[in-house]
Amino acid sequence: MLQRMLGLVVGVSGALAVTTAQAAPLQLCLDKNFNAPFVYAEKIKGAGKLRGYSLELVQKILTQAQIPYQIKSLSQAEIESKVKDAKPNVGCDIVLDIAKNSALEGYLLLTPPIYNLNYDLMYNWESYMTGLDIKNLPEANKFKICGLKNYDYGAVSKILNIQAHNTFKDIMFNVKTKECDVFIAESVSMRYGQRANQYQVPPVGCIRLAGTEKSYHIGVAKHTIGAAQIVSSMQKALAVLGKEVTSLAEEYDINPTPCQQTFNIH
Repeated sequence: MLQRMLGLVVGVSGALAVTTAQAAPLQLCLDKNFNAPFVYAEKIKGAGKLRGYSLELVQKILTQAQIPYQIKSLSQAEIESKVKDAKPNVGCDIVLDIAKNSALEGYLLLTPPIYNLNYDLMYNWESYMTGLDIKNLPEANKFKICGLKNYDYGAVSKILNIQAHNTFKDIMFNVKTKECDVFIAESVSMRYGQRANQYQVPPVGCIRLAGTEKSYHIGVAKHTIGAAQIVSSMQKALAVLGKEVTSLAEEYDINPTPCQQTFNIH
């Protein structure tokens, strides 16, 4: 069975070059569920092509580092299984959108964060044009607060009384009918769901819930030959691509929504 062999290219970039003559391409595994802002079938820019901030970023990184790859679109359960499978061309060598301290982290080496997400308390701007007029987060409990069923809101769920709904689309419907006054969301994910026509969102204001930030990373499976060198080369490529990364973040609107207030959770 052909095994991957990695060669270190000595040069200005210090990039790791893995030629197709030397090695099989690394297997880049994508979650086929179209969860924004990760990977989804872009309905605006064209024809169901898989797009997303994380995907385009990792493609730029791997190209810069001269690391060949193949893309697989799998379910989350398949990805979790294949990250642990060390057989070449069968397992997953590279995975995207790995939250720090996630269950998969034990099987992966992580790059530096490629983005951060945090929760915001959001409200219909048309209903509360002057804001929610609250001085601390517990005061928000005078409103009907909505969130997603079986979703881990961490410390926020210990402070707020959250009505659980099955989908974000259900929450948006209840905001429209005023069954929900405010809702908890990662503003970046919300905007991407809106762009992908998964639901419609009214004009919103928000309160930043500082302390709820989660960092997300590209992961390289520890079983991949030369995994540490690959991560090092990806990190160097990420530094070289600074301007392109900034441009990509702007294109995909990956940065948090500016909010009118901020409350610290911890």
